Order: sequence, then C-alpha cells, then structure tokens
Amino acid sequence: MSLPPIFVAQNQVSTGVDQFTNALTSYLNQLGLPTNNVLVPVQERQRVIGNLPDVIGSIDLAKRTESLYISKFIAACAAGLFDAALNFIWDETVVNLRTKVARFDLEYFYDSVITDTTRRSKLRGEEDLVKIEEWELVRGCHVTGILSDIGYRHLDYIRDMRNWASAAHPNQNELSGLQLVSWLETCLREVIAKEPEPAAIEVKRFLHSIRSQILTEQDAQHIRAGMERLPIDIIKSLLRAIFGMYTADNTSIQVKANIRLIAAKCWALAPDDTRYECGFRFTTFAANGENVRKGLAQEFLQGVGGLGYLSTDALAVEMSACINALYSAHSGFNNFHNEPPHARNLLAYLPANGQIPDSVRAPYVKTLTMAMIGNGYGVSDMAASHYQAMISRFGEEEFKEFVRLLTDRQFQARLALRNCSSRFKDLATRFLPLTANQVTHSALSAILGSTDQHLPNLGRETAYLSTVTAY
Repeated sequence: MSLPPIFVAQNQVSTGVDQFTNALTSYLNQLGLPTNNVLVPVQERQRVIGNLPDVIGSIDLAKRTESLYISKFIAACAAGLFDAALNFIWDETVVNLRTKVARFDLEYFYDSVITDTTRRSKLRGEEDLVKIEEWELVRGCHVTGILSDIGYRHLDYIRDMRNWASAAHPNQNELSGLQLVSWLETCLREVIAKEPEPAAIEVKRFLHSIRSQILTEQDAQHIRAGMERLPIDIIKSLLRAIFGMYTADNTSIQVKANIRLIAAKCWALAPDDTRYECGFRFTTFAANGENVRKGLAQEFLQGVGGLGYLSTDALAVEMSACINALYSAHSGFNNFHNEPPHARNLLAYLPANGQIPDSVRAPYVKTLTMAMIGNGYGVSDMAASHYQAMISRFGEEEFKEFVRLLTDRQFQARLALRNCSSRFKDLATRFLPLTANQVTHSALSAILGSTDQHLPNLGRETAYLSTVTAY
C-alpha cells in the first residue's frame, strides 16, 4: 500500500534536511568558518516538518495558496534557521494585526493605546500604524478587543522570544521544534485566521453610531445596556476613546451630544485608574496652554461627576477658585440664595478618595465651617446638603484644621454671633468619636467643655494654644 503524497513529500524533505546539513557543514569547514551553533539540530527541524500538516490545515485552501510567509517559515525551519523562521511568522502576524486595526476603528485604537496627547496628535491614518511599537500594537489589540486575553498573553510571549532569539541575540539553538510549530499555530489561530472578539465588534458599532447618527435617549439606553456586557479592559479603552473624541478640537456638536448620553454609564463602569488618567489629561491640556481642550475636558468630567479625579496640582487650582467664590458668596449680600451653586461646584471637585490637596485644606475647612455655622441670621438651607456631603468626608487632617480655627481672629469674631457657637459645638460633637488623634481629641473636648459665650475666647488661652500647636 503506497503512502499518501503528503507523507512521501514529508519523508523526502526529512531526508534532504540531513543531506543538506552534512553538505553545508563540509562546505563551511573547507572555508574555515565556524559550524557550531549555526543550524539547529536536524531532530528539531524534523519535529517541525512532522507537525506542520496538522497546523496548516487550519487555514482555508484559498488563503493557503497566498501564504508566502508559511513557505518561507518552512524553508527556514528545514534549513535549520529557527530565528529566521520565527521572524517570518511574526512579521506576518504584525502586518495582519495592523490590517485588522485599520479595518476596525483607527481613532478608537489610537485613543486607547496612546495617552501622550502630543504623540497622539501625530497619529491619524493607517500609514501611522508603523509608528506604533510592536508591544503597543499587541497591547492595543488586546484592550480594544481584537485579541482575546489568551491570545494577548501568548503573542506577547512570542514577541519577547522573537526579540530574544533574533540575529542580535543568537540563541536559536535553545528553541525547540515543538515550540516553534506551537507558536506558528498560535499566530494562525489567534490572529491570522481569526476575526476580532464579539465585544470589539459591539464597540465598533457603538462608536459608529456615536460618530454618524443622531442618537435619541432610547438609542442610548440600548448602548448603555450593551456596555454592561463588555469586559473591563474594553470599558477602559472605550472611556479613553470617548474622552479623546469629546476633547478633540474638531469634534462636532452632535457627536458631543451623543457622547453625553452614554458617558456617565461608561464612567461608572470604568475603574479608578482610567478615571484618573482622564483627570491627568486635563492637567496636560492646562500645562500646554490648550485652553479649548482643557475646557472640554472639564465639561466632560463635570458631566460624569469626575472632577475629583484631577491630578493633585490641577485639583488644588480648581478647588481654590471654587473656595474663593463660595467664601465671597457667603460673605456678600443675599448669601442664602447665592451660596448653593458655588457649594455645588465645590462638591463636584471633592476627590473620590476624600483627600483634599494640602495647599487648600485650611481655606477649605474654614470656608465650609463658616458656611455651616451661619452668619448670625442662619444657614443657607439650599446649600446645607452640599455642606453636609463635604463635611461628612472630613478626615484627621481636616479635624486638625477645624480645631485650629479658634486661633483665627476672623473666625473668633464669627463665633460671637447668635447661634454660631452652638452650631460649631454641634460639629465638634460629630467629629469627636471619629478622631484617633489624642491631641485633636483633647482640643475637641475643650471646645465641648466651653460655654457658648466663652468659646470665642478659647483660642486665645495658653492651654488651648499649647494643645493645637502640639501637632
């Protein structure tokens, strides 16, 4: 019984490999050139040749006739040049990934991968994909859903091994035939013969709708529901994409309106690290003098309740302006009516972690406390809920500023007004069980032990001054 043609050809190649190796080794010896570690052992090459038919079978016959890279891969393996073979398959994988990105959504890909706004501005079309490092390409295809989690892990490892076993690092003799044929199979299965993940296709539809349609609230409901099914990495990259679209100079009013319909949902689903990333981009716009983009970033963050995710320096600048505006409103005419919008603005900047920047903590605590204890005529009822929300986030550092207020002459004068001392003591009662600092505990106890009439003078007493300066 005769063997199938494929096995006959396979046997011929295996025999030829051995003959080629002997002939080449003899030739190199005659030329006085080294022969060790030039070619991988024949046994390893034969393992590749023996396993290739099953691996190649995963490719459609029509595509197989155009797969020049596989022919080169096989030729390099048969010759014993595993580093060249790995290069052939990796280069084809990179080309295929770039094609998938270009066919998918370039803007989304660039926004997802490149966080440096200066570099991002230079990436526009398909031709710019060659400017993306290979590790960025693989990672970007993962975060946008073109690659699965498993595919990403395997490809990143293959990329690393390809660099390790390159001509610059001649370690190909440490690669086995089974490893090489396995990597070929991975590249074929996860990239070349595979379409993007379903989540990526769904995001592509989302972005197409946002860019090209006039969305209604009903349309947005379907998109928001679809977001809940997306993996977290896709959500992260989607948030980067819509933030980038919203803050671009050339984005139309309609596209921004569409983004506003779905941005809050995307923000709610995204993890904190991506939220802080958006906040940092606001800081970058401000530092670069990109005032239009800074304003759009602020508009986006305000719409999703994300102003508290600004970087510390930017947060301090923005909070300082809000604190000053609130203080002016509280100190001015018709303050009960004017305080609420300023209180609401300040609350919007309250950091998610509750940590107030050091540079604004003292005026922050002073302004909130003065507004909360009132001005002798009462407290702004419409602003009180905002004050309560901010004061409820006070921590140890804010408690320290609170007890120091009694040494401030302006604040001492405020406490002399009707009902202000009693409201101040109400706050001290609230803070006392929350502090773990013995100095703060002692100062709060002294406040609660004072009468309303004596409280304005407590901060002038030597014993109290000694307590609050002991920090």
